[in-house]
Amino acid sequence: MKKADILCDKDSEIMSEFSRLCLKRLDSYLPLKLFLSLFQSFYDENVLKELKKNRMIILHATEAFDHGRSRGEIDVTELFELTKTVDHEFARKVSNPFFSLTIKYDDFADIRKKRIGASVNMVFELLGNWQDDLPYAGNVRGTYEEDVFRGVLGEMLHLYNLETRMLSSSITLHGPAARAKDIFADKLFTIMEKTARDIAAVHTLKVYADNGSSSADRQ
Repeated sequence: MKKADILCDKDSEIMSEFSRLCLKRLDSYLPLKLFLSLFQSFYDENVLKELKKNRMIILHATEAFDHGRSRGEIDVTELFELTKTVDHEFARKVSNPFFSLTIKYDDFADIRKKRIGASVNMVFELLGNWQDDLPYAGNVRGTYEEDVFRGVLGEMLHLYNLETRMLSSSITLHGPAARAKDIFADKLFTIMEKTARDIAAVHTLKVYADNGSSSADRQ
């Protein structure tokens, strides 16, 4: 399997588990159960959108690395503009009589560019130490200390959470659900932040447990 495909598969695994756990935790919050039924299709499409954008960035960074370019030569603004094509497809899919989306890029452009830069950095760091005879986990362990890797994952999910929170200002709900939007957005962000920490910790434990023990076990 190509290195880019391995990285994309792991990104999909992490984001899918993150999404599943967020929705499970939201579903247990009774005051927002009705709103969740309206929101879930949007949330599912938003995750698919992010997977497409992440794949685009990973492939671009991998190709640049393979051609001997430095990470500093990658134009983050150019990649940001490319991600808008995925956004436009997403906006068309989710719009309906109860829900409309007009993306306000000024609200989150800086956050998205920071996310893109973080993804590019991670790709270059991993590929710079990559050994073809090692699995993904082995290559991660050869690149990052355990606490550093946990921090990298946590920060990338945190930036995703911030962008999702800021995207809420681009959403217009029609009818009774409009009154619940801000309450739901605040609760969603709180849950997403907790879930980001949990997923980063669990995924890191899986990667470093493959080596026989986590840092906690080694102390």
